[in-house]
Amino acid sequence: MTPVRKSLAALAILATLATAACEPLSRQPTKTGKCPPCPPPPEPEHQAAVVGTIGKMHMVESRYPLSKLGEVLASFKPDLVLIAVRVDPFRAHQLEDASFEMTYVHHLARQRGISVEPVDWFREEDFGAAPPPAEPWDVSEIAKREADVLAQPRLFTFDQANGAELEQRVLLALAAEARHRGGNPVAARRQGWLQQLTASAVARHERPKRVLAYVDVFDRPVVDMALHAVGYATKPPLDIQAAAKEAMIDGVPPDVIAELKSQLERARARAEKAKGPEKAFWADRERVLDVVVEKRASCCVTQTALTAPR
Repeated sequence: MTPVRKSLAALAILATLATAACEPLSRQPTKTGKCPPCPPPPEPEHQAAVVGTIGKMHMVESRYPLSKLGEVLASFKPDLVLIAVRVDPFRAHQLEDASFEMTYVHHLARQRGISVEPVDWFREEDFGAAPPPAEPWDVSEIAKREADVLAQPRLFTFDQANGAELEQRVLLALAAEARHRGGNPVAARRQGWLQQLTASAVARHERPKRVLAYVDVFDRPVVDMALHAVGYATKPPLDIQAAAKEAMIDGVPPDVIAELKSQLERARARAEKAKGPEKAFWADRERVLDVVVEKRASCCVTQTALTAPR
């Protein structure tokens, strides 16, 4: 054997010995000559999940009942729950300010002794406000097409609302709005508050290990990014729900229905006194809560039932 070949052979032997020495004992070959599989990596210390909800469309879409929201909570076992309710109404115990599923989630969290914080922000007069015109004028159709998902009704299944595909579509649609319209000041302001309130809630609770947020499906990417920015590894809601060992029964408890009835009365009173955009906001809340109470928050009705005066 030539000196060069001797050197190469020696290096090969050393490499083999080094590999064997570095191999954990649990990975040493067994009597069958096969190594056992590697153990899974440890889970991140701080985890979060953001569930996209579909508002009044929960009453229309049979494949997204409220029980799905409960199954995620039961499976994930969060230390803190964030819900899409404005701060002042939350403090005043007036959850009719938010979509009815937030009352259900709030009830489940408090029942299990989990802290709940509000993270939504909006002004009634901003609803229905026209977005800024596209610039230049000849990209208006492109802008409309690229952001079309934001104009669609929230008629999504649980899997669609909480899957990666829709989240990516919404994120790209928001980016398209920023490119073609210089952003949308009304939407951008609300998104900024969503992220600020999310980060603030987490900080006030001294960065709990597990945070679960329930927000509108179109707000999911925004809140997801906020939690990631403050150090949380986000976990897909689909995986959490799939691993749920506690199956939730469709429908809501009687005390939740009683609370929704009280909300309906307050919403009706607000609608009677309000004017302009605020009246339209509360009239819609009244119509939806009327249907929710009548159906005991169980699917299904037509979309027309949620929009036609009752």
